[in-house]
Amino acid sequence: MKPAIRAAYWVLPSLLCLGIYWLGLKTWFWQDDFAWLSLHLRLKQTGQWWAVLFAPMAQGTIRPLSERAFFLVFYELFGLNAAPYRMMVFATQCANLVLLSAVTRRFTGSSVAGLLAPIFWLVNIALARPMSWNSAYNQILCAFFMLLALYCALRHQQTGHKWFAAAEWISFLAGLSALETMVVYPVLALLHAFCLARQRVAKTLWMFPVAITYAAVHWYVTPEGPSGQYRMHFDAGLLSSLWTYWQWALGVMRMAEITTGWPRWLAPVGTAILSASLLGFAAWKLLHKNWLAGFFLGWFLVVLAPVLPLREHLSEYYLTIPVVGLSMLGAWAVAESLRGRWRWKVVSIAVAAAYVVPSLSATRAATRWYYENALGVRTLVRGVARAHQLHPDKLILLTGVNDDLFWTGIADRPFRLVGAKDVYLAPGSEGNITERPGLGIVSDFVLPPGPALRALEEDRAVVYAVGGLRLVNVTAAYRILARQRWSPSEEPRHVDVGNPLFAKQLGLTWHQIEGAYRWMPRRASLHLGGPSSPNELLYISGYCPAEQVRDGPLKLTVTVEGHVYPPVLLKRGNAPFEVSFPLPPNLVGKPRIEIGLEVDRTFMPSSDSRNLGLVFGTFSIR
Repeated sequence: MKPAIRAAYWVLPSLLCLGIYWLGLKTWFWQDDFAWLSLHLRLKQTGQWWAVLFAPMAQGTIRPLSERAFFLVFYELFGLNAAPYRMMVFATQCANLVLLSAVTRRFTGSSVAGLLAPIFWLVNIALARPMSWNSAYNQILCAFFMLLALYCALRHQQTGHKWFAAAEWISFLAGLSALETMVVYPVLALLHAFCLARQRVAKTLWMFPVAITYAAVHWYVTPEGPSGQYRMHFDAGLLSSLWTYWQWALGVMRMAEITTGWPRWLAPVGTAILSASLLGFAAWKLLHKNWLAGFFLGWFLVVLAPVLPLREHLSEYYLTIPVVGLSMLGAWAVAESLRGRWRWKVVSIAVAAAYVVPSLSATRAATRWYYENALGVRTLVRGVARAHQLHPDKLILLTGVNDDLFWTGIADRPFRLVGAKDVYLAPGSEGNITERPGLGIVSDFVLPPGPALRALEEDRAVVYAVGGLRLVNVTAAYRILARQRWSPSEEPRHVDVGNPLFAKQLGLTWHQIEGAYRWMPRRASLHLGGPSSPNELLYISGYCPAEQVRDGPLKLTVTVEGHVYPPVLLKRGNAPFEVSFPLPPNLVGKPRIEIGLEVDRTFMPSSDSRNLGLVFGTFSIR
């Protein structure tokens, strides 16, 4: 192969990556990105870099390389300039494409398969989100370490050089700090050894104690087991999840779900044809005792296995690494067919097109959706930053926020990154937003009518309309509308005790605001608007300091209109808590209800003369 052709061979997949995902290269921050970008605020507050890097977060995950270090370092260097973050993601993916091509060539002995495997992977819908979302960098980085470890294993098998074996171990261990999926690599290594290199079986077994120890430690340090949509189900539903992921991996089904203009029958027919072609080729190879096909299929199943129990949280980007196995199998199938008779060449090209065209269509549509939503988020955040500059002492109310903008750009509280702390949705905005349990509570972001009207009348708030190329100040018109709709004496059903706007809802014993929270002494009280239905609950969120649980669990007793609930035992120190209580049916419709709080002990810090009980944030009836 001539140098120019060789260079083109290795560069072509990366150029194709840029061609497919060029909008992803320009996509701004959205959703979980803001939570990770805010790590620097936590680091400044606590100075505990070890906890910031390694403390379990987001369903108990511990990913110091792909999330913590990535966002901390890049924010320190580039702030909210998204371009360098995206460049890092694309650079890592380009390295992945080179590794995948090299691995496939070594497995199959075919340069054609080595070229097609990264192309088949690139067009898959699974890559749309990782190539458009910085928070999914864990998928790209884990794929890098997994492919690098496998490449080193192949080179060690070929050359016998010990440093390749050491590099495989280093890649394996580094991958564990990128994504928990890397824990399955020993299974992949063992499967590879059984199928293709029996002399490596004993060497791969040494990785299992490390993987098991990692999984055990990860489970132990997670504060609570997975809950909500992350609860794991080990039942017959695993097969249903596998079938869904299989259909998505083949592309036609997701194309039919995401795009329009395609006939409905195309999805099941296309899925059936692709399934028969791929599995038929694998079966033919296995019948001839070519176990490489088993390894490629095993890659898909083994890497996908950890997420199959999450039947309430199916997501196509979980396929990012599993479809590598199918991409290698498909590339090998096409390369083998191109060596045969002309009819097999035609069939293989047609089947490849049946995968590439729908997959590419769905991938481009998804990438554009992510780009456009992130563009709206950028307009919102920059607009709020400008509004905060113009009105530094006023709270900001936002109107016109739709469902997509809320969940991609507000729910993860991005405004703290631009110094705007008091930003709320205007009253009534919750009617335009769909509740998504597990992702956040919409009412926590809405300023209730009474406090909103008081803030407007006292010239302590401004209102901005969202929806165009920039935010528009509509305070004057909105104030007139607010006077017609609301009363300043209306009791809110959501109270943030750390916000001075809610001071009128609090009893006399509360301590002064500190930052965004308040301390209570031994006893405190507040009042809220009553529930509107008997199914609503009282939700209380706060923070328990370590001093309060050194001598055992702290008892928190809550009363509502004289009704005393069984004490809540708080056992974890330096940790947030949220508790909920059913409300007596006779309170439905009452304009005001009284809530009492009492702890069984207080403490007095050496640098403070106050008796302190607990820190509180919000009280809500919903």
